[in-house]
Amino acid sequence: MRFIFELNHPKHYYQFKYVMRMLKDHGHDVLVLGRDKDVLLDVLKEEKVPFEIFGLHKKTMTGKVFGSFSILRNYWRIVKRYKPDVIVSKASYYGCRCARRFGCKSVIFPDSEVVSLTNKYVVPIASVVVTPETFGLDYGKKHVRIKGLFEDCYLAPSVFTPDPKVVEKYGLERPYAVFRFVGWFANHDVNNSGFTLEEKKQLVNAVSPYMHVYLSSEKELPEELKRYQLPTPASMIHSVLSEADLYLGDSQTMATEAALLGTPAIRSNSFVGPNDMTNFKVLENTYGLLRNIKEYEEVLSVVTDFAKNKRKEEWKAKRRSYYERVGDSNETIVDLLERL
Repeated sequence: MRFIFELNHPKHYYQFKYVMRMLKDHGHDVLVLGRDKDVLLDVLKEEKVPFEIFGLHKKTMTGKVFGSFSILRNYWRIVKRYKPDVIVSKASYYGCRCARRFGCKSVIFPDSEVVSLTNKYVVPIASVVVTPETFGLDYGKKHVRIKGLFEDCYLAPSVFTPDPKVVEKYGLERPYAVFRFVGWFANHDVNNSGFTLEEKKQLVNAVSPYMHVYLSSEKELPEELKRYQLPTPASMIHSVLSEADLYLGDSQTMATEAALLGTPAIRSNSFVGPNDMTNFKVLENTYGLLRNIKEYEEVLSVVTDFAKNKRKEEWKAKRRSYYERVGDSNETIVDLLERL
Protein backbone atom coordinates (compact mmCIF):
# COMPACT_ATOMS: atom_id res chain seq x y z
CA MET A 1 0.00 0.00 0.00
CA ARG A 2 0.95 3.63 -0.51
CA PHE A 3 0.51 6.11 2.33
CA ILE A 4 0.75 9.89 2.57
CA PHE A 5 1.33 11.32 6.06
CA GLU A 6 0.59 15.03 6.33
CA LEU A 7 2.45 16.85 9.12
CA ASN A 8 1.73 20.40 10.29
CA HIS A 9 3.33 20.41 13.73
CA PRO A 10 6.30 18.66 15.40
CA LYS A 11 3.82 16.63 17.45
CA HIS A 12 2.33 15.16 14.28
CA TYR A 13 5.73 13.82 13.26
CA TYR A 14 6.38 12.27 16.64
CA GLN A 15 2.88 10.82 16.82
CA PHE A 16 3.30 9.03 13.51
CA LYS A 17 7.06 8.41 13.70
CA TYR A 18 6.89 4.75 14.74
CA VAL A 19 3.72 4.09 12.74
CA MET A 20 5.50 5.22 9.56
CA ARG A 21 8.58 3.17 10.46
CA MET A 22 6.50 0.03 11.08
CA LEU A 23 4.61 0.49 7.80
CA LYS A 24 7.90 0.75 5.90
CA ASP A 25 9.20 -2.35 7.68
CA HIS A 26 6.06 -4.15 6.49
CA GLY A 27 6.88 -3.24 2.88
CA HIS A 28 4.55 -0.26 2.38
CA ASP A 29 5.51 3.04 0.70
CA VAL A 30 5.30 6.22 2.79
CA LEU A 31 5.48 9.84 1.58
CA VAL A 32 5.83 12.57 4.22
CA LEU A 33 4.31 15.98 3.50
CA GLY A 34 5.48 18.81 5.76
CA ARG A 35 4.23 22.33 6.25
CA ASP A 36 6.63 25.16 6.97
CA LYS A 37 5.34 25.88 10.51
CA ASP A 38 7.04 26.37 13.88
CA VAL A 39 10.09 24.05 14.01
CA LEU A 40 8.57 21.09 12.15
CA LEU A 41 10.94 21.22 9.18
CA ASP A 42 13.93 21.61 11.51
CA VAL A 43 12.86 18.45 13.34
CA LEU A 44 12.45 16.50 10.09
CA LYS A 45 15.89 17.60 8.92
CA GLU A 46 17.53 16.82 12.26
CA GLU A 47 16.00 13.34 12.19
CA LYS A 48 16.93 12.87 8.51
CA VAL A 49 13.36 12.26 7.36
CA PRO A 50 12.77 12.83 3.60
CA PHE A 51 9.77 15.09 3.00
CA GLU A 52 8.02 17.37 0.53
CA ILE A 53 6.73 20.81 1.48
CA PHE A 54 3.05 21.17 0.56
CA GLY A 55 2.41 24.67 1.91
CA LEU A 56 3.51 27.63 3.98
CA HIS A 57 2.00 28.60 7.31
CA LYS A 58 0.33 32.04 7.39
CA LYS A 59 -0.16 33.83 10.71
CA THR A 60 -2.98 36.20 9.72
CA MET A 61 -6.54 35.12 8.92
CA THR A 62 -6.34 36.84 5.52
CA GLY A 63 -3.13 34.98 4.76
CA LYS A 64 -4.71 31.69 5.80
CA VAL A 65 -7.72 32.20 3.51
CA PHE A 66 -5.75 33.14 0.39
CA GLY A 67 -2.97 30.66 1.16
CA SER A 68 -5.46 27.80 1.33
CA PHE A 69 -5.98 27.89 -2.45
CA SER A 70 -2.27 27.50 -3.09
CA ILE A 71 -2.00 24.69 -0.56
CA LEU A 72 -4.93 22.78 -2.04
CA ARG A 73 -3.48 23.14 -5.54
CA ASN A 74 -0.06 21.85 -4.42
CA TYR A 75 -1.65 19.01 -2.49
CA TRP A 76 -3.79 18.08 -5.49
CA ARG A 77 -0.70 17.76 -7.71
CA ILE A 78 1.17 15.63 -5.18
CA VAL A 79 -1.74 13.20 -4.69
CA LYS A 80 -2.30 12.93 -8.43
CA ARG A 81 1.38 12.09 -8.93
CA TYR A 82 1.88 9.75 -5.97
CA LYS A 83 -1.45 7.88 -6.18
CA PRO A 84 -1.77 6.94 -2.47
CA ASP A 85 -4.16 4.36 -1.08
CA VAL A 86 -4.49 6.23 2.22
CA ILE A 87 -3.91 9.83 3.36
CA VAL A 88 -3.23 10.17 7.09
CA SER A 89 -3.36 13.46 8.97
CA LYS A 90 -4.17 15.04 12.28
CA ALA A 91 -7.39 16.50 10.85
CA SER A 92 -6.67 17.94 7.40
CA TYR A 93 -9.36 19.32 5.15
CA TYR A 94 -6.84 19.32 2.29
CA GLY A 95 -6.00 15.65 2.78
CA CYS A 96 -9.62 14.53 3.10
CA ARG A 97 -10.71 16.65 0.14
CA CYS A 98 -7.98 15.26 -2.11
CA ALA A 99 -8.68 11.71 -0.94
CA ARG A 100 -12.31 12.07 -2.03
CA ARG A 101 -11.29 13.55 -5.36
CA PHE A 102 -8.83 10.77 -6.19
CA GLY A 103 -10.73 7.84 -4.68
CA CYS A 104 -8.48 6.91 -1.76
CA LYS A 105 -9.11 6.63 1.98
CA SER A 106 -8.53 9.42 4.50
CA VAL A 107 -7.82 8.80 8.18
CA ILE A 108 -7.76 11.64 10.72
CA PHE A 109 -6.69 11.71 14.38
CA PRO A 110 -8.42 14.58 16.24
CA ASP A 111 -8.10 14.73 20.02
CA SER A 112 -9.60 18.15 20.78
CA GLU A 113 -13.38 18.29 20.85
CA VAL A 114 -13.44 22.10 20.78
CA VAL A 115 -11.95 22.56 17.29
CA SER A 116 -15.11 23.55 15.41
CA LEU A 117 -13.42 23.63 11.98
CA THR A 118 -12.57 19.94 12.33
CA ASN A 119 -16.06 18.97 13.49
CA LYS A 120 -17.84 21.01 10.81
CA TYR A 121 -15.66 20.62 7.71
CA VAL A 122 -13.23 17.71 8.11
CA VAL A 123 -14.99 14.92 9.99
CA PRO A 124 -17.92 14.75 7.52
CA ILE A 125 -15.60 14.02 4.56
CA ALA A 126 -13.07 11.76 6.34
CA SER A 127 -13.22 8.00 5.78
CA VAL A 128 -12.14 7.07 9.31
CA VAL A 129 -11.85 9.15 12.50
CA VAL A 130 -9.51 7.85 15.22
CA THR A 131 -9.60 9.36 18.72
CA PRO A 132 -8.57 8.46 22.27
CA GLU A 133 -11.12 6.25 24.01
CA THR A 134 -12.09 9.09 26.38
CA PHE A 135 -12.95 11.52 23.55
CA GLY A 136 -16.15 13.37 24.38
CA LEU A 137 -17.85 13.37 20.95
CA ASP A 138 -19.30 10.50 18.91
CA TYR A 139 -18.78 10.45 15.13
CA GLY A 140 -20.80 7.32 14.43
CA LYS A 141 -19.74 4.26 12.42
CA LYS A 142 -16.55 5.85 11.06
CA HIS A 143 -15.31 6.56 14.62
CA VAL A 144 -12.57 4.30 16.06
CA ARG A 145 -11.48 4.78 19.69
CA ILE A 146 -8.08 3.63 20.91
CA LYS A 147 -6.61 3.23 24.37
CA GLY A 148 -4.67 6.09 25.95
CA LEU A 149 -3.58 9.36 24.33
CA PHE A 150 -1.88 9.94 20.99
CA GLU A 151 1.27 11.16 22.75
CA ASP A 152 1.71 7.59 24.03
CA CYS A 153 2.74 6.67 20.48
CA TYR A 154 6.08 8.37 21.05
CA LEU A 155 6.47 8.84 24.81
CA ALA A 156 5.65 5.38 26.17
CA PRO A 157 8.66 3.68 27.82
CA SER A 158 8.48 0.98 25.15
CA VAL A 159 9.49 3.46 22.43
CA PHE A 160 11.13 6.43 24.18
CA THR A 161 14.38 6.49 26.12
CA PRO A 162 15.55 9.97 27.16
CA ASP A 163 19.10 11.01 26.46
CA PRO A 164 20.57 11.95 29.87
CA LYS A 165 23.61 13.51 28.18
CA VAL A 166 21.48 16.32 26.74
CA VAL A 167 21.77 18.29 29.99
CA GLU A 168 25.58 18.29 30.01
CA LYS A 169 25.97 18.59 26.24
CA TYR A 170 23.96 21.81 25.98
CA GLY A 171 25.01 23.30 29.31
CA LEU A 172 21.68 23.08 31.13
CA GLU A 173 21.98 23.66 34.85
CA ARG A 174 20.08 21.56 37.37
CA PRO A 175 17.54 21.80 38.85
CA TYR A 176 15.65 23.41 35.99
CA ALA A 177 12.18 24.34 34.78
CA VAL A 178 10.96 24.56 31.18
CA PHE A 179 8.41 27.24 30.27
CA ARG A 180 6.63 26.99 26.91
CA PHE A 181 4.80 29.96 25.38
CA VAL A 182 2.88 29.55 22.11
CA GLY A 183 2.15 32.16 19.44
CA TRP A 184 -1.66 31.86 19.32
CA PHE A 185 -1.94 32.17 15.55
CA ALA A 186 -3.24 28.69 14.66
CA ASN A 187 -6.79 28.34 13.28
CA HIS A 188 -8.05 26.76 16.51
CA ASP A 189 -6.44 29.53 18.60
CA VAL A 190 -8.75 32.27 17.32
CA ASN A 191 -10.32 34.15 20.27
CA ASN A 192 -8.12 32.26 22.75
CA SER A 193 -5.04 33.38 24.64
CA GLY A 194 -2.28 32.52 27.11
CA PHE A 195 0.14 34.49 29.27
CA THR A 196 0.79 38.19 28.70
CA LEU A 197 4.37 39.44 28.44
CA GLU A 198 4.21 40.90 31.94
CA GLU A 199 2.93 37.63 33.35
CA LYS A 200 5.75 35.72 31.64
CA LYS A 201 8.29 38.01 33.31
CA GLN A 202 6.65 37.58 36.72
CA LEU A 203 6.61 33.80 36.37
CA VAL A 204 10.30 33.69 35.48
CA ASN A 205 11.11 35.88 38.47
CA ALA A 206 8.97 33.72 40.77
CA VAL A 207 10.68 30.43 39.86
CA SER A 208 14.28 31.65 39.32
CA PRO A 209 15.19 31.73 43.06
CA TYR A 210 14.52 27.97 43.30
CA MET A 211 15.66 26.54 39.96
CA HIS A 212 17.06 27.58 36.59
CA VAL A 213 14.44 28.58 34.01
CA TYR A 214 14.61 27.83 30.28
CA LEU A 215 12.10 29.30 27.83
CA SER A 216 10.70 27.83 24.63
CA SER A 217 8.62 30.31 22.64
CA GLU A 218 6.93 30.43 19.23
CA LYS A 219 7.18 34.23 19.27
CA GLU A 220 10.56 35.92 19.47
CA LEU A 221 11.41 36.63 23.09
CA PRO A 222 11.93 40.25 24.23
CA GLU A 223 15.49 41.29 25.09
CA GLU A 224 15.00 40.92 28.85
CA LEU A 225 13.99 37.25 28.46
CA LYS A 226 16.37 36.14 25.72
CA ARG A 227 19.02 35.02 28.22
CA TYR A 228 16.57 32.35 29.40
CA GLN A 229 16.06 30.86 25.93
CA LEU A 230 16.38 27.08 25.78
CA PRO A 231 19.64 26.32 23.91
CA THR A 232 18.84 22.80 22.72
CA PRO A 233 17.75 21.72 19.19
CA ALA A 234 14.03 21.14 18.68
CA SER A 235 14.56 17.40 18.24
CA MET A 236 15.93 17.16 21.81
CA ILE A 237 12.87 18.63 23.52
CA HIS A 238 11.51 15.35 24.91
CA SER A 239 14.80 14.49 26.59
CA VAL A 240 14.90 18.05 27.96
CA LEU A 241 11.36 17.71 29.33
CA SER A 242 12.08 14.27 30.75
CA GLU A 243 15.06 15.56 32.72
CA ALA A 244 13.30 18.77 33.87
CA ASP A 245 12.05 19.28 37.43
CA LEU A 246 9.08 21.45 36.43
CA TYR A 247 7.06 22.44 33.37
CA LEU A 248 4.81 25.48 32.96
CA GLY A 249 3.17 26.80 29.82
CA ASP A 250 0.16 27.96 27.83
CA SER A 251 0.84 25.26 25.23
CA GLN A 252 -1.52 22.33 24.74
CA THR A 253 0.89 19.74 23.35
CA MET A 254 3.96 20.30 25.49
CA ALA A 255 1.92 20.28 28.69
CA THR A 256 0.73 16.78 27.85
CA GLU A 257 4.22 15.67 26.85
CA ALA A 258 5.81 16.93 30.08
CA ALA A 259 3.13 15.23 32.16
CA LEU A 260 3.54 11.88 30.36
CA LEU A 261 7.32 12.11 30.78
CA GLY A 262 6.92 12.28 34.55
CA THR A 263 7.64 15.98 34.99
CA PRO A 264 5.37 18.06 37.27
CA ALA A 265 3.30 20.02 34.74
CA ILE A 266 1.13 23.12 34.93
CA ARG A 267 -1.00 24.30 31.98
CA SER A 268 -2.81 27.63 31.79
CA ASN A 269 -4.73 29.27 28.95
CA SER A 270 -8.24 30.38 28.06
CA PHE A 271 -9.30 26.83 27.08
CA VAL A 272 -9.12 25.71 30.71
CA GLY A 273 -12.51 25.37 32.38
CA PRO A 274 -15.69 23.23 32.35
CA ASN A 275 -15.59 22.90 28.53
CA ASP A 276 -11.90 22.00 28.35
CA MET A 277 -10.72 19.13 26.17
CA THR A 278 -11.18 15.63 27.61
CA ASN A 279 -7.54 14.59 27.39
CA PHE A 280 -6.47 17.37 29.77
CA LYS A 281 -9.25 16.55 32.22
CA VAL A 282 -8.25 12.87 32.21
CA LEU A 283 -4.58 13.66 32.82
CA GLU A 284 -5.54 15.79 35.82
CA ASN A 285 -8.55 14.04 37.34
CA THR A 286 -7.75 10.37 36.61
CA TYR A 287 -3.96 10.25 36.71
CA GLY A 288 -2.90 13.38 38.62
CA LEU A 289 -0.19 14.14 36.06
CA LEU A 290 -1.26 17.66 35.08
CA ARG A 291 -2.59 20.81 36.75
CA ASN A 292 -4.97 22.84 34.56
CA ILE A 293 -5.37 26.35 35.98
CA LYS A 294 -7.15 29.29 34.38
CA GLU A 295 -6.61 32.18 36.80
CA TYR A 296 -3.17 33.76 36.67
CA GLU A 297 -2.87 34.44 40.41
CA GLU A 298 -3.45 30.76 41.15
CA VAL A 299 -0.86 29.79 38.50
CA LEU A 300 1.69 32.08 40.16
CA SER A 301 1.00 30.54 43.57
CA VAL A 302 1.07 26.92 42.38
CA VAL A 303 4.20 27.23 40.24
CA THR A 304 6.06 28.89 43.11
CA ASP A 305 5.01 26.07 45.43
CA PHE A 306 6.08 23.43 42.89
CA ALA A 307 9.45 25.17 42.45
CA LYS A 308 10.06 25.27 46.21
CA ASN A 309 8.89 21.72 46.92
CA LYS A 310 10.31 19.66 44.08
CA ARG A 311 7.98 16.75 43.23
CA LYS A 312 9.81 14.92 40.46
CA GLU A 313 9.85 11.52 42.22
CA GLU A 314 6.10 11.76 42.87
CA TRP A 315 5.45 12.41 39.17
CA LYS A 316 7.75 9.57 38.08
CA ALA A 317 5.68 7.17 40.16
CA LYS A 318 2.46 8.52 38.61
CA ARG A 319 3.95 8.03 35.14
CA ARG A 320 4.84 4.41 35.88
CA SER A 321 1.28 3.77 37.06
CA TYR A 322 -0.16 5.41 33.94
CA TYR A 323 1.87 3.32 31.49
CA GLU A 324 1.20 0.10 33.35
CA ARG A 325 -2.43 0.71 32.41
CA VAL A 326 -2.05 2.21 28.92
CA GLY A 327 1.10 1.25 26.96
CA ASP A 328 1.65 2.60 23.44
CA SER A 329 -0.80 2.50 20.53
CA ASN A 330 1.45 2.07 17.51
CA GLU A 331 0.60 -1.53 16.69
CA THR A 332 -3.13 -0.79 17.02
CA ILE A 333 -2.86 2.10 14.55
CA VAL A 334 -0.71 0.16 12.06
CA ASP A 335 -3.17 -2.74 12.10
CA LEU A 336 -6.06 -0.33 11.49
CA LEU A 337 -4.29 1.32 8.51
CA GLU A 338 -3.29 -1.97 6.92
CA ARG A 339 -6.90 -3.20 7.02
CA LEU A 340 -8.31 -0.25 5.06
